[in-house]
Amino acid sequence: MTEPTASSPCPCVLCDPTTSATFQARKHIEQHWSREMANIREYGWHVVGVGGEDIPNWSFTVGLWHSYRIPEVAMFGLELQGLMHWVNAAAGQLRDGAATEPGTLLPDVIEGYEVQLQPVDVSWHRPLLGTAVGFYRRHPVPVVQVLWPDRDHRRPSDERASPGCRAQPSLWLPVDKHPTGVWTEEAAEH
Repeated sequence: MTEPTASSPCPCVLCDPTTSATFQARKHIEQHWSREMANIREYGWHVVGVGGEDIPNWSFTVGLWHSYRIPEVAMFGLELQGLMHWVNAAAGQLRDGAATEPGTLLPDVIEGYEVQLQPVDVSWHRPLLGTAVGFYRRHPVPVVQVLWPDRDHRRPSDERASPGCRAQPSLWLPVDKHPTGVWTEEAAEH
């Protein structure tokens, strides 16, 4: 399945007319997606945080494609509350017109630092962005990864960057082409 274009109809649970065919179906959707739908209706998107003791942290948006026809945003490998805040900040910049092309630099998503955007290959959607996959009914929508620099402003591709910075996934690579590690292990579990 290919990603929709900006002129494509939105396949999400809010827009897809097949979901409103029966009262019972609509009621189930409203119950299952109530928090996400409320945030998307009020703010334009919802922020999801994933993490725990045994898995790395990540965060992503749901609803940017629905509301603005711009890519969803994902960020990986830092403290969860910070990730959710920074994903929200990046989403706001994209909503306000920032470019989404590969390599785009966004200032002050993390205060005093520039983050970089890269596209997320669709093979990562299901294992890492499940809420978005369900919301868009398995129709892939564009997603960009927010890559953060280390304290010395070095990018993950810089061999001198901190180990934590270098541990961010390279989601523009398909899962089967990504170096083996915690992110491919997480993908294999889903």
